Amino acid sequence: MSPEQAHLRFGTVEFCWYPQTLLESARQSTKQRSWWLTLFLVAAIPRILGAFFLPNAFGDAYVYIRDIGEMSTKMRAGTFAIADLYGFWLPLYQFLSALVNVFIGNGFYAGKLVSAVFGVGVCLLIYGITLQVTAHRTAALLAFLVIALNPLHIFYSVSAMTDVPHAFFLLASLYFCLKERWVLAAIFAALAGLTRMESWMFIALIPLIQFFRERRISLAAVAILAIPPIFWLYVSWKATGNWRACFEARREYHDWLFAANPTLAHFSLPHIFRDGATLLVSADIAVLIAAFVVAWLVIKPLIRRARIQENVRAIVPALIFFFATMGMILLAYLTGAMPILFPRYGLILFTLGIPILTWAILTLRERRPQLARRLLISVVAILAFDASVELVGSVGLLNQISAQRAVADYLHAHFQPDSKARIFCDEGTVQALSGIPPEKFLTSFDAPRDREGFLNYLREKNVEYLVVVRQEGSTPSRFFPQLKYGELLSPFEPVMSSYSVFPPTDIWLYRLRPTS
Repeated sequence: MSPEQAHLRFGTVEFCWYPQTLLESARQSTKQRSWWLTLFLVAAIPRILGAFFLPNAFGDAYVYIRDIGEMSTKMRAGTFAIADLYGFWLPLYQFLSALVNVFIGNGFYAGKLVSAVFGVGVCLLIYGITLQVTAHRTAALLAFLVIALNPLHIFYSVSAMTDVPHAFFLLASLYFCLKERWVLAAIFAALAGLTRMESWMFIALIPLIQFFRERRISLAAVAILAIPPIFWLYVSWKATGNWRACFEARREYHDWLFAANPTLAHFSLPHIFRDGATLLVSADIAVLIAAFVVAWLVIKPLIRRARIQENVRAIVPALIFFFATMGMILLAYLTGAMPILFPRYGLILFTLGIPILTWAILTLRERRPQLARRLLISVVAILAFDASVELVGSVGLLNQISAQRAVADYLHAHFQPDSKARIFCDEGTVQALSGIPPEKFLTSFDAPRDREGFLNYLREKNVEYLVVVRQEGSTPSRFFPQLKYGELLSPFEPVMSSYSVFPPTDIWLYRLRPTS
């Protein structure tokens, strides 16, 4: 009997076990749990702290927070109904945050904390997906660190918005596609489809991936994937009596946006360069290059009618997720459905592309070992450069939000919401930060297009405060381009100004001059 074995005999029955093997297995299990706990803490600490100490990255977050508060109030009162899910955006993130807020009682932090938890999940999924496609633990760890310490991802992880939760559901779906567990992949894709509408495309893509790998399609997965659009059309009908209400609301919003900002209705070189640079930095140049290189490795044998190598086949699902998402972003941009490319749109490509980048580095290192060192140095340099640009941009955004918050705080302290007065303000973040009901604000969308008509409009609407911001499409900025702060703008007088040097942000607040 070997020292690792132990035997007991009872009559004709003999028991044999391996105490050394069991002990080693227990040690491995403990080590594995410690490893995952370490990864969790590395990702969680900056995100949970950021949820409490960093502002939201975009003004839309405050609309989500308002919806979260309204939903949770109805949940506590027991009056919540399916029609309450209806809104401008799909409802899953707001619904989950409202459930959390029932216990927290603070919609602002509930939304941010839910997003932060999903951000931690994204980091862990990046590690798992990279390990799955590369079978290289060190490479998976480096991929994890790239996303866990990325300043842009941290910033959006602590914002009450759908971008990071949506990325989590997509990555979870991709992970189970790689595991060939199609029902679970469909469930997470359906959750993504209840968070953002662009994920409805996975109704076709996941069956395509399954057919590519197994030459069959799961009908159960297809049925699950069809749930989000059917459910949302039903919610729209239940809430408004019109199953197309959401699409019509989005069309009206774009009509308003183009009316308020005519330059967005057509392409111009400055805007294309700005949006292109935003996408390149937020998606990361190295990730984009790697995705196209790996795509060529897949397409090349198909052109030659050769068989795709097994290790190359493993990365195909990640490529499909990446290029489908990129195609949807570019299609929306080119058709005007998404006239501005914000950093968060590139962030989803960066997230989906990290496993592809890691796989590409390892594969090219095997095929071209003489280039491995230079390749790795180049990738690290590009990642560091893009991260530094994102960090500078995040600092600039903090400065801008600080200037906006100063004006919002003044309005919150001095404006009486129960009065008949109104506020004219084209700065959406100021509106959201003020906490004043949205119906108290007027914008350039409904304002007359001539100067005298605009001033008469302010009088007729009983506007008490006028927020002047130097931004394209804002009526005060267009009618009073030479106005300097401190000058009278009859019948208004200056109250305060707030500005930041980087980026240049200048907001002036005027109040209706009291009549004697």
